[in-house]
Amino acid sequence: MRESAQLAIVALLGTASLTSIAYLIARPPSPARLAGRIGPIPSLGRWAYWVSRPFLRAIIGVRITANGMTTIGLGLTLVAAGFAAVGAWGWAGFVLVFGAWCDLFDGEIARQTGTQSPAGAFLDSNLDRISEIVLFAGFAMAFTDRLGVFWSFWATASSLMVSYARARGEGLGVACPTFGLERPHRVVAVMFALLAAAFVPEPHATTLMRWVTAAVALGATGTAAARLWVIHRMLIRAEPPKVEPGARAPAAPAAPVPSVPSVPPPARSPVAPPRTP
Repeated sequence: MRESAQLAIVALLGTASLTSIAYLIARPPSPARLAGRIGPIPSLGRWAYWVSRPFLRAIIGVRITANGMTTIGLGLTLVAAGFAAVGAWGWAGFVLVFGAWCDLFDGEIARQTGTQSPAGAFLDSNLDRISEIVLFAGFAMAFTDRLGVFWSFWATASSLMVSYARARGEGLGVACPTFGLERPHRVVAVMFALLAAAFVPEPHATTLMRWVTAAVALGATGTAAARLWVIHRMLIRAEPPKVEPGARAPAAPAAPVPSVPSVPPPARSPVAPPRTP
């Protein structure tokens, strides 16, 4: 199984290298959702959008919906978690690549077919959380030591807290800025670690995955703590000024009284002197 996973990964990486060269030559325009963003993850996303366009047209042609693609992605992640649970790290990484690609496809399908909806966004967000839970649960089953299980649990909890902090802030009317170890960063880090572990002999491959899981746990914890602080400060700034108990509220300025033009008193008519008989 290990050798077959290595062959599959080499073929995958070779295809990715060739298409990356073609991408650099073609220099296609950046998708609207990635315009202006810099860094390795947006760059990887731009390449992935470009190379997957033929597959995306085929998927839309056979009428696979965005929700259907989200469900397929969850299914592939479950398979990847199963491979990870038995220590087949290479196959876990290979399958996770396509599970992550489904996560890329579902949003594009919704945008191109005009089927974006709050219900679809809600389903996608929840299935993403389930994907992370089952993936780290697979890691916990593969780790035979208590420390590895601990890191898997911590990575799961901290990843969920990153998403919860943002969702709770948005529910209270605050848009959290994008920073830290978000879900795309976590998925890419785990995916490349799984692919690399296929070429590392045991027990070092399991040790590599244990430390990558620990890095995800600590990075997600720092991101969740930073989001908590940032969103809390934003909510405080959005609150109206409070009045201390017993203190008088500042009086509202009195409305200006309209000035009434003074009217001069009526002139008295002169009194006639009394007549003499």
